[in-house]
Amino acid sequence: MGKVYYSVFCARQGAGEGFRKREGESMDQLIIPALMHAGQFLVLCTLTALALFSVYSLSVIGERWWTFRQARAASAGILRRVLDQVVHGKLQVALATCEAGRGSYLATVLASGLKELVPLESANPGLHAGPEMDRATFAAREAMQRSTAGEIERLEQRLTGLATLGNISPFVGLFGTVIGIMRSFEAISRTGSGGLSSVSAGIAEALVATAAGLFVAIPAVIAYNHFVSRVKTCATEMDGAASQLMAAVQRAASG
Repeated sequence: MGKVYYSVFCARQGAGEGFRKREGESMDQLIIPALMHAGQFLVLCTLTALALFSVYSLSVIGERWWTFRQARAASAGILRRVLDQVVHGKLQVALATCEAGRGSYLATVLASGLKELVPLESANPGLHAGPEMDRATFAAREAMQRSTAGEIERLEQRLTGLATLGNISPFVGLFGTVIGIMRSFEAISRTGSGGLSSVSAGIAEALVATAAGLFVAIPAVIAYNHFVSRVKTCATEMDGAASQLMAAVQRAASG
């Protein structure tokens, strides 16, 4: 009796394994041909996505280049003029000079500090050391630190997107490369030969997708590194300008 049950169990196990095997084979027969037939469409979608990435990347590069160029031009010489005015106790004039320098990261930072110091000049002509001066200089340092953080954020706008494109574009191109190679193997299996005529279309698509991914990624990475370096330089200049302003205020108060 036990042998009968065991034979029935083995038969059911064999039937189940056979069913799972046929199910797996049917899934493979459905998925793989579908990918093969959709290969050209997928490669086209990949190239379209890379073209859009390229347009966005170049637009960001151009916009950031123009922003840094304008900021650099607006900041040229403004620190020296402001320091000369502050040393002579002309805080109102120095603040007006900063407010006239639109687009300048240095002018924005210096103006935020001068706004905390101007009341000293209004209440008591000239700068004089004392508790009010200490409170005003502390508030000015805090204001310039906040302004520096805000200017760094402004200069870093859209750079994250540029870095993202530089990172993902090679992988998007690699996806197109894989699809192109799959189409080449599908052509070999369909024709039964590995001649150049049967695989050339798929290989060409794979190479074009690879080249397109690199075409997007390389300029994006180079531009991102360049702009990040520029932001660090501007941050150093803003910190230095804030320190020099405080030193000029102290000289004006002690003089």
